[in-house]
Amino acid sequence: MIRAELIKLKGSKAFLLSFIILLAVVLLEFVLSAIFYRYSIDRLGWVYYFTNITFLVNIAAGFISYYILTGHIFAREYQENTHLFMFTTPVIRVKFYFSKLAVIYGFIIISLFIVLFISALLGLSITDRPLTMTILVYQIQVFAKMCVMHALLIPIASFFAIRWKSIMVVVLVVCTVIFLSFLCKSEWYPWIVPYLLSPNEGSAIIYVNTPVAWLSLSITFLLGLFLSIWTYRRRT
Repeated sequence: MIRAELIKLKGSKAFLLSFIILLAVVLLEFVLSAIFYRYSIDRLGWVYYFTNITFLVNIAAGFISYYILTGHIFAREYQENTHLFMFTTPVIRVKFYFSKLAVIYGFIIISLFIVLFISALLGLSITDRPLTMTILVYQIQVFAKMCVMHALLIPIASFFAIRWKSIMVVVLVVCTVIFLSFLCKSEWYPWIVPYLLSPNEGSAIIYVNTPVAWLSLSITFLLGLFLSIWTYRRRT
């Protein structure tokens, strides 16, 4: 079933758009660092460079990219009426749900580490500062944590796509999420947690209640998973 989902994504504009959005973030920071000395790696260092990239991914690009892909994967079955065939097969509906979820999670992991790899290569082309193993290992840890946090927020997006059978509803959710992210800095607001925990955890500037932040993400994940499966099993 996972292979079938991957075949469906071949040539998909939503899939391509999801990756382009993330790539645009990297290019934006690269251009700023290359053109303006005050934003350059030579002046501010590698940590500042990667922090700006993770900020943009966590606050805007990540949600837009991953939610568009989620909405596309879960809503297209209803828009193309292929769900009628899918739900008459002897395969349990929940398996269809988790196969789609696995594809999205795979994209999150691969895309984020591609972002890290391209960011590092582009950064090396505009500075003589060495990218030390210590910095690289730390960034790998940061991006690995980002993978987990963004993955935990996917099921709630899939619920909106399944419930209203439309990617446009998911887009509206994205706009709302991003808007509120600039207003709400509480750990109880799960969509701000990726920014608070990665890479600002332990910062003297931003105090983060880490257990509450992870609890917020976990509750959102479980709630989204329950609502998605419950709705998916009852959709026709």
